[in-house]
Amino acid sequence: MAAAASPADDPREHDIDDPAVATAFLPSPEAMEEEIATVLAIKLSDDLHPWVDGYAQVGHRNSFLWNWCRRGVEVTMLSCVDPALRDAVCNARVLGIMLDVLLDDIADHQKDLAFLEQLLGVMETGTVVTDESFAPHQRAYGRFTIDVWNEIQRRIRLFPRHDEFAELLRFDYRQLFNVMRYSRLLNQYPEMFNLVEHDLYTPHNMHMMISATMDLMCSPAFDRSELAILREVVWRAQCMGRIGNLVTTWQREIGENDFTSGVFARAISCGDLTVSDLWSGNRTYIESVIQRQQHEEYFLRRWQTYRREILALRTRSRTVNTTDLVAGLQRLICLHLGSRGKK
Repeated sequence: MAAAASPADDPREHDIDDPAVATAFLPSPEAMEEEIATVLAIKLSDDLHPWVDGYAQVGHRNSFLWNWCRRGVEVTMLSCVDPALRDAVCNARVLGIMLDVLLDDIADHQKDLAFLEQLLGVMETGTVVTDESFAPHQRAYGRFTIDVWNEIQRRIRLFPRHDEFAELLRFDYRQLFNVMRYSRLLNQYPEMFNLVEHDLYTPHNMHMMISATMDLMCSPAFDRSELAILREVVWRAQCMGRIGNLVTTWQREIGENDFTSGVFARAISCGDLTVSDLWSGNRTYIESVIQRQQHEEYFLRRWQTYRREILALRTRSRTVNTTDLVAGLQRLICLHLGSRGKK
């Protein structure tokens, strides 16, 4: 991939209010084309195919998403993962994102609080369910979602350090489940839109903290004394992943009446849009305001700030190469920007 300009090389890097800084680091169109070509060329492993086919029976996202996710989890995998286990971890992480998508669509697309709570309750408590536990029109979706959850648990139990980090992973999943509840609340109470809570909750929807904990389960050389600094790094990485997602999906989400993206929260916080504007159905107006007021650029500047903060922490980690992670995050933003409108 052609090298993207580094914010550290930009003399204006500290002028975060300068809109021009927001696009200084962006990869070239050629780099984005190259990365997306890699996505299109991916052949998913045989043990993922049944799950992708199963999702197609109940979900509405196109199959490009799963190739995209497989590439995304590859480039953001922690360097400490045992090379012999990388494929197994990647596939478990893809299934994790599939679960994320299934739950997210209930919260944002179906907007069904009761169904969402029913599924989250099963995952949080281990309650056994049958097809009859769900309403008839929800049985196929509910059963498949629980099957994905159970398959993730089956796979990660085989990881060498599973027992050591199992409680940490349960905590990370609770944060993801809380995002689903938050998203559902936003649809019920759009008046509560604000940027502070958006930044606090929604980054967990990117699954990157969960993925990192899965990585640790397969990292025999990882030193637990570095767990605190690693989670600081991954928290910022997760925010960077969220930014890449939100700046490239908000236009699609207007048509779905899904206004949980940060660009909408910031537009409201700045007084550029109102909740009534969002629900007016005037897509052209909403898009024009967000683009004119450069709300995407605000988040891209934030992306660069997180990048610098991760690099500033790199000397504090011996068993995880954070410089490699930053390189992977730069590829991830390339993947996001190159796939606008495709996922």
